[in-house]
Amino acid sequence: MKNYLVCAALLPLICSSAMAQIQHAGQPLHWGESVPTVAYKTFPALDLDVLSAEDAVTASMKDAPWRFGIEHDVNWTMETHGSWTEEDGMRVWRLGVQAEGATSWSFYLSRFVVPKGGELFVWNGGRTHFMGAFNHLNVKEWEGLALSVMEGSDVVLEYREPLNIHATGEIEVAQVVQGYRSLLRREAELQAEMSAAGPFGNSGACNINVNCPEGDDWQVENQSVALIVNGGFAACSGALVNNTNNDGTPYFLTANHCLGSPNSWTYYFNHESATCSGSTGPTNNSISGGTLLVADGGSDVALIQLSSTPPSSWGVEYAGWDASSATHTSAVGIHHPSGDVKKICFENDAPYQSSTGGAQVWWINAWELGVTEPGSSGSPLFNQDHRIIGQLYGGAAACSGSVNNGAYDFYGRFDVSWGLGVSQYLDPNGSGTLVLDGYPTGFNSDNGCTDPTACNYSPQAIFDDGSCAVNDACGVCGGDNSTCGGCTDATACNYDPAAIIDDGSCIFGGAGVTVTILTDNYPGETTWSLTDVSGTVVASGGPYATQAVEEVTQVCVAPGCYTFTINDSFGDGICCAYGTGLYTVSSQGTVLATGGEFTNTESAEFCLGSGFGCT
Repeated sequence: MKNYLVCAALLPLICSSAMAQIQHAGQPLHWGESVPTVAYKTFPALDLDVLSAEDAVTASMKDAPWRFGIEHDVNWTMETHGSWTEEDGMRVWRLGVQAEGATSWSFYLSRFVVPKGGELFVWNGGRTHFMGAFNHLNVKEWEGLALSVMEGSDVVLEYREPLNIHATGEIEVAQVVQGYRSLLRREAELQAEMSAAGPFGNSGACNINVNCPEGDDWQVENQSVALIVNGGFAACSGALVNNTNNDGTPYFLTANHCLGSPNSWTYYFNHESATCSGSTGPTNNSISGGTLLVADGGSDVALIQLSSTPPSSWGVEYAGWDASSATHTSAVGIHHPSGDVKKICFENDAPYQSSTGGAQVWWINAWELGVTEPGSSGSPLFNQDHRIIGQLYGGAAACSGSVNNGAYDFYGRFDVSWGLGVSQYLDPNGSGTLVLDGYPTGFNSDNGCTDPTACNYSPQAIFDDGSCAVNDACGVCGGDNSTCGGCTDATACNYDPAAIIDDGSCIFGGAGVTVTILTDNYPGETTWSLTDVSGTVVASGGPYATQAVEEVTQVCVAPGCYTFTINDSFGDGICCAYGTGLYTVSSQGTVLATGGEFTNTESAEFCLGSGFGCT
């Protein structure tokens, strides 16, 4: 089986501007200034000769992971280890780890429960790099958190919280990984390893970078694939998959035999070389933890829901899939062999159905280009229509020097997985859909608009799929004129000089309402709405992006009665524990509602216009 193999090139040092897992703004106290006093836990130096001998034995085993660190199980709490101080209006806890010859450190926190205002950072002893902040938004349902590798012989955990909050953070460290092989692929090391490891880093020399010309037609699907890291090992590969709601729920497909504790895994996206010959790639797009939804050996399938949705800035794709029993004419695999940067392999012949190890599989006789390796397990197999039909279970394919060894691979069948529990998540409404394209981009090179006069003409399309469209009056392809619609009557209070088409929305005899929000320290928690007596929302705002600024919205409303409602998703209002936020609703100089100290929500009712008001 192709499971659990690590990449020596996996995790370059993370700079202060990078994102490991999903981090938030901030930096450690006194960063760039003085070095604080830290209580260190010292570990013995590792015997590299013994470790090297052990690694030599497992290096050729496909079912053995590539090891870069030694895992120490610990039971550290904020009460038993580290030290507390008070600095700059903060309670501060620091705990360091160190060992002679250590190349890196990483941590698994079995408990990470912090209040709003609490922040955790990880920094190296040289104070040149840090990760964080990790705050209340990183608290998981299972209350654990896996922290990425930080290079250096000594590394510090630093937690802080304001003195004026009543809740106290709880952090418990369950595992520390002491690195003994550097994960930072320095140029000199790469050159020294070229002859042994091939030109692409840690995987075999016959592998093909996904950004080589051969991968040009697979760049959309490429964005779905991620590398899985577990403790001191890189475990497997996997891919985000779409569901019939096309809503970006972070469902992640991998192999059942890869499973351990998905909630302690770290999932790395976009770990790929930007060039065909490169051997390093970014490691700053990662998610910590996930919940296991489906696990079944009948097709060696595992479906996980990641703890967070990858930000849109990462450009991920939720891959399409084919759960039918159709015959496929060719196949492509995208994966992280030996934990290396992303690679691609091609099978030009039809995969066929078989069974092995109690699982129903697609059999690949031999790859025409590229191969898979340990660490590729769980990676997706795409058919000729760019849809997933399976995930890697095992095989014998490998490089023989710089060429393919011509051996087989096999993938658990997605159509079998469909009936083993996968369908209830990927087709949540029971629509019966068996074939689905990816989200948000999708791909099907054969189908599209074949009319050259249409605004969405696709010169690559062979079959017309009925999608041809024309520009609307606003110049929007396939639009409904709504983007340039509005009130075109200059006498109306909601006159829109940019409107081209009158949409019947003009309001006469109405009143102007101004909503002013002075944001607090967490503007992303604030939203508001203005509704009429029928419950129809006539205006809304938020969430906001910037702290301590005035956000002003002006709206014209028809005569009538309205309800203004402001919400705070965390339940602590917008004043006064975390900033001095304030909301004000006014009309023609009259304040209709104002405040800021509330919990989850606050509402105010008022009437405007002739015939409304106090009787």
